[in-house]
Parts: sequence; C-alpha cells; structure tokens
Amino acid sequence: MSTVESYSAMNSSDNGTKDKKFTGKHFLISILSFFGVIIGMNVVFVYFATNTWTGLSKDNAYVDGLNYNKTIEAAQVQSALKWQSQLSLTSIGDQYLLSFELEDQHAQKLSGFKVEAKIGRPTLQDHDQNLVLAESKAGIYEATFDLPLNGQWHVSLQAMSADDKPYQIEQRFFVK
Repeated sequence: MSTVESYSAMNSSDNGTKDKKFTGKHFLISILSFFGVIIGMNVVFVYFATNTWTGLSKDNAYVDGLNYNKTIEAAQVQSALKWQSQLSLTSIGDQYLLSFELEDQHAQKLSGFKVEAKIGRPTLQDHDQNLVLAESKAGIYEATFDLPLNGQWHVSLQAMSADDKPYQIEQRFFVK
C-alpha cells in the first residue's frame, strides 16, 4: 500500500456515519427555542402577577401613609397603657372561634369595649371578613365564623373603650 492509499484510507469513515455539521438551520432553531422558553415563562409570570393578587393591601394606603405619625403616636399611647392582650383562634366543629382577652397593667379584666376584627388572607382579598366580637365574660370578647380555606390568615383587631381609648393588635394564624 502506498502512502497516498494509506492516507486516504485513514481519512475515510468506514462506520457509515456522516459528519454532523452545525448549520445555520440548527443555529436558528436553537435561538428560537431559547427565546421561546424565555417569552413563554414571561407570559406565565405576567398571568400570575395580574390574576392572583390585586396589589392593594388597603383601599386608602396613601392616606394611611400621610397619617403615619398619628399611627406612631397611637402605638406609643397604647404601649404607655401597659395593657396585656391575648388573641386566639380555635376550631369548633366546622366553624372557628376568635377570642380576644384584654387586661390592664394590674391583671384586671377590661370590660365594655367595642371590638371589631378584620380577618383575611395575606395574599387574597376574596375571603376577607369583618367581625364584631361580643363580650362573653368580663374582658373576654368572642365571635364565631367560617373560614373557607386552609392556610395562613391575618387578623387585625381594634378595640375602643367607652372613654375612647383605642387598642389594636395584629396576628397571623395558620389553619390546617
């Protein structure tokens, strides 16, 4: 065998496969696939961003922002009162019992308050409920209600005494 024959024998592919080349067609398919995945994910994110939450946590957030100093002052007044409270959520059959207990700095039950609570999901406003808690015993205010979904619930409670002393508490509960 001559050197020319041996050189051509080494360069020929005997296994019958073609050499695969990366052509412009392959490049176009790769680029279109890449951007198709990116655009598809963006469409999914836009759908969930616009259809799962309204973006509003309060109807009057701007006014609340302007009155923020009043909110800080109210918190300082509440802290100076040194009142103690306990907020609990318990299951009673198919319903739930929201119980609020309020005591002064000397552990005396505080009675005669007007107590209202707003309970809702932190991310969905479809199931928000406004409750009025009635005084069942001295210093203990309760209300029963339905919770349609399991998961996390946020309670914002406000109590007002007969002489206009406000008290508020916020707490989250996880319902199984």
